[in-house]
Amino acid sequence: MTEGVLTATPIERDIVMVEGSDARSYLQTQLSQDIEAIDLAQSAWSFILDPKGSIEALVRITRIGHDRLTLDVEPGYGDSVRARLDGHLFRTDARFSQSTWPGVAWRGDGSSKQRFDAPIVSVCSGSSPEGIDVIGPNVSAPANMPTTDLEVLRIQTGWPAMGNEITEGITPAMTGLIDITVSFDKGCYTGQELVARTHHRGAAPTKRLVRVTAEPGTAPARIEFTIEDQPAGEITSMLASGEGLGYLARKHTTPVVATAGDHQVNLTEIG
Repeated sequence: MTEGVLTATPIERDIVMVEGSDARSYLQTQLSQDIEAIDLAQSAWSFILDPKGSIEALVRITRIGHDRLTLDVEPGYGDSVRARLDGHLFRTDARFSQSTWPGVAWRGDGSSKQRFDAPIVSVCSGSSPEGIDVIGPNVSAPANMPTTDLEVLRIQTGWPAMGNEITEGITPAMTGLIDITVSFDKGCYTGQELVARTHHRGAAPTKRLVRVTAEPGTAPARIEFTIEDQPAGEITSMLASGEGLGYLARKHTTPVVATAGDHQVNLTEIG
């Protein structure tokens, strides 16, 4: 993407809508974010965790009404998010509905200064370049606008994806997103114990998300790498350009060179 160019790239998100007089209080017990602190028309990122503190989903919550909220997640994960939340209801006035909404990922200088009329208008955390997502049932990209490769931007900013970096057994601390997804001041929620204990003890996770670089086309995703002939982690996403993401075992510091198959990869911290 050319620096300073405003782009408008079509996207799609699975939507789980929660509404009712108990919608906010119920979600407060299920998500890592402080739901009660989200103002009307504002968004925040959150994890949905299992009882052991592993991530089930990374979602964006938007408060679109007093007792009406949307959770948007990557396509293909709406069913599991709804099933997880809907299955815990008991004598609670919280009703669920599900759909898929189109959207536009605006990126580039001035994108956050645009004015939009849509249920979800969210400035992108950690986005580089400047970015904002606009999502709703009637949202579409304007004609003749340049687009950008969002997967490239995702890798470059170190943002974890469901099914790639967020898989079974991954905990919030491993992703590097604790600061924008977890509230340590709210009440109890599913999976809180491990997250709080790790945070308050200052303990490092067993592995962490790092940046991976390699010669273009040499290191595929889902391949393990070694350091000094010992297992040290796994590549989780990789672009044809040789830019990627992966998890590195806690005992290793960066920068460090690892071996993936027959090729060398360089590992550095994100940020």
